[in-house]
Amino acid sequence: MMKRINILLLALIFSACETYLDLAPELDIDEPDVFENYLSAQGYLDNCYRALNDYMYWKSQTVNRPHIAALSDEAATTYIYSKLVHVMNAGNWFNQSEALEVGYGDGSLGNREGYVISNAFYSIRIANKILKNVPEMNTISDAEEKELLGQAYFFRAWNYFEIIRRWGGMPLFDHVFVGDEELDLPRKTYQESTEWMLSDLDLAIDLLPNEWSEANTGRITKVAAMAVKSMASLYAASPLMNNPIGTVQNSGYNQQWAEKAAKYANEVLQYIDNELPAKKMMGEDLPEDQKADAYRFVFYHYPNFVSEESLWYLNSTGESRKNDMIIHFQNMRFSKNTGNYGWAITTPSQNIVDMFEVINTTDGQAYPFDDPNSGFSWSNPYNNRDPRFYNNILYPGREWGLFKDGTPMYLETWDGGADLSANVLRTVPTGYMCVKWWWPEANGYNNAGFSKYYYNTVYIRTTQIFLDYAEAMNEAYGPNLDPEGYGMTAVEAINRVRARVGMVPVNSKFTSSKELFRERIRNERAIELMWENHRWFDIRRWMIAEDLFNETYPIKGIHVIDQTPRVKTVPDKQFSYFPMDVTTETRAFDSKHYWYPIAKDHIDHLGNLEQNPGW
Repeated sequence: MMKRINILLLALIFSACETYLDLAPELDIDEPDVFENYLSAQGYLDNCYRALNDYMYWKSQTVNRPHIAALSDEAATTYIYSKLVHVMNAGNWFNQSEALEVGYGDGSLGNREGYVISNAFYSIRIANKILKNVPEMNTISDAEEKELLGQAYFFRAWNYFEIIRRWGGMPLFDHVFVGDEELDLPRKTYQESTEWMLSDLDLAIDLLPNEWSEANTGRITKVAAMAVKSMASLYAASPLMNNPIGTVQNSGYNQQWAEKAAKYANEVLQYIDNELPAKKMMGEDLPEDQKADAYRFVFYHYPNFVSEESLWYLNSTGESRKNDMIIHFQNMRFSKNTGNYGWAITTPSQNIVDMFEVINTTDGQAYPFDDPNSGFSWSNPYNNRDPRFYNNILYPGREWGLFKDGTPMYLETWDGGADLSANVLRTVPTGYMCVKWWWPEANGYNNAGFSKYYYNTVYIRTTQIFLDYAEAMNEAYGPNLDPEGYGMTAVEAINRVRARVGMVPVNSKFTSSKELFRERIRNERAIELMWENHRWFDIRRWMIAEDLFNETYPIKGIHVIDQTPRVKTVPDKQFSYFPMDVTTETRAFDSKHYWYPIAKDHIDHLGNLEQNPGW
């Protein structure tokens, strides 16, 4: 039986009424006027940029203070009032129309506080309008038509990807549906959905420019579309996506899609080498003693608004990130802020700290911290770690910034320390803070320091393509083979990522088999892309989240005891360290949580739109 659509979320695609036709804020025109000229059409399309998921913004998706990293095993948060805590981490996802990630309501639709799924449907409809009407415009040049259509094909693909990596395979939203249209839309498999999405990306690649003028920095380029094609293909190869609709089981990777993903990642890397050398991994060509220091400018930068290796990103054009930095990364003592803006903080977990390898100073090799050959000791747990550890993690006793009088500040998360509190809302729950986007000059004792650098939301950077390539190559051909002649094996790709920051190569004991090296690739991805909104999707597509969250308190922190309380100078203190459960953090996760639920009323109205298993 054919069904008629009359429900809210699908109305974002199918409604004949453009209730959200806001255009650009400076435009106040009716829809027929949108396609009068290039500027008005571009203004309409620009709504897709405004609707992007700005996960580095403290109110993104109305998350209200926690960083999105607190969804996974990367972090904990003090802000227990967020729906990230009492909806997402509690596993209560069904019919939560106003919650981040799983929400489908129209609150804040079309801006960065809107829900990612609702905004994705909103942007797909705009893209479909552009694709329908722009070819009929007679007031624009061929070059302008290509620019508009290229961006529209990209946005339709990217936003479709945003939907299917949460919901699984979906019908093809390939034209502007109207309210009285008879529809019977069965779901496609994830691979079928991806095939269609890649066809849009291929069109975008053909139409988009290599680069835009400086005034248009942040618009989508050819390499951005190529990068999304690579990323989306790796997702399609992954264990979760290698399931038919209605099934959730781990049957391993899809070999054919792994081969495709390796091919597409190689195409991106070759294109960068040949056409966009400025987009190579930053610091790769620097002397060894400069690499670790240069690495920090991948994440914050000045005077440029984005780093050179950013391929697909949200351009914040010099926007101050002071509030985001204070709320996401700093506690009250460092920010000097009070109330919710002061005590809300998201902090790195011991789980992610443990992923940074230890370099044995005797043999010069790197090992997991718990490997008996690592040389790791709980008496000095932060010695000889991967250089990225020092770039990302503020650990107990480490200096970071200055007080107003010029004396150094230290993180004091030991019993009796200034940054630890019995009040769970006022403490640093894991004992660590994140400094990946926080430069030491920025604190409440030096407000001018907040404007020293910029940072922005990045969706894909060049280093991720190396990681995507390594994962795909390992699954397709194993760690040490390159049968297609791409010029780089999976092991070599990972070692290039490590070398650019001065990290030693992967220990050869982990490169003898696909299975052994798979774990090192996943570990490498976790630390390199820490807090960049990948880990949550990775642990789901790999189908390892159930194992990671199988304890009552799966998120860990560090309990530090000051053994020299009478010593006042922090560098001279001696500490004892004990891993601990963070008992304010829970993660309810079972097999149904690998896919987000589709709201029940949508399923009721669309008989062929099958609900995800368990919901």
